[in-house]
Amino acid sequence: MTPERSDAERSESDRRRISQLITFAVVAVAVTIVWIVAVTSGNGGGPHPTGGSPDVYPPVTIPPPGERSLARAAAKAGCTVRSFPNFGREHTTTRVRYRTNPPTSGPHNPVPADDGIYDDPPPTEKLVHSLEHGRVIFQLAIGAPARVRGQLKTLVKEDPRHVILTANQTAMPFEVAATAWRHYVGCRTVNAATFDALRDFKIQYRDQAPEHVP
Repeated sequence: MTPERSDAERSESDRRRISQLITFAVVAVAVTIVWIVAVTSGNGGGPHPTGGSPDVYPPVTIPPPGERSLARAAAKAGCTVRSFPNFGREHTTTRVRYRTNPPTSGPHNPVPADDGIYDDPPPTEKLVHSLEHGRVIFQLAIGAPARVRGQLKTLVKEDPRHVILTANQTAMPFEVAATAWRHYVGCRTVNAATFDALRDFKIQYRDQAPEHVP
């Protein structure tokens, strides 16, 4: 016959059982967190499925289209329009130091970034590949105000074909910019005229690149 356990032994057994349950619960929570992170980051910084999270791009209205000359619109907005040589098209899986800021051509990742509005920016090398396919990329400085982020989303939603919106990762000297293959327009501040400059840039340079990809 098994001898009856003392109160101290029972208390010690209960403490061990509680400790085991707590350990199991902590492990379960940790596994769940790791799974959630893996699932949500599995797209490698892909576009938000609804076209940009409202937390990143709050809805903001912008002026309707007006000026239809890129040169005049850029001058009114105080933006800079520049064109550059082709600095290369070869594929690479390494980091690239580009010769313009924001980049307009050069070696790039073999996989282009998809069209869309990105909550988390894709690698710059993938964006440059998208430029080679005729895309126009609207870019925001890191830390741009929520109002400006929302304004750029509104602009993109007007005509999103072959357009990407993302935060810039090259410390560009502009608050907002648009890039195409070998060209950019950069605006150090955003004002009412900025949106025509960006619109007209897109109209002039979208699908004007070495590779046309529908």
